[in-house]
Amino acid sequence: MDRDRLLEDLGWLAEGNPQYAGTDEEGRQNPVVAHLMADDLLLAYIDDEEITTLFTRIRRG
Repeated sequence: MDRDRLLEDLGWLAEGNPQYAGTDEEGRQNPVVAHLMADDLLLAYIDDEEITTLFTRIRRG
């Protein structure tokens, strides 16, 4: 993932695009799904296995 792609994808999420991050209600973005997707996008951008492993451990509690 490059910076331009990351900005594009995060921009879709920030705009509340319901087609991009599942919906709870018709036409509304699910904020929990959007948050998880943003986390995953950032981890893909960092692309560091040790950081990803620690982040996943923290996320799971």
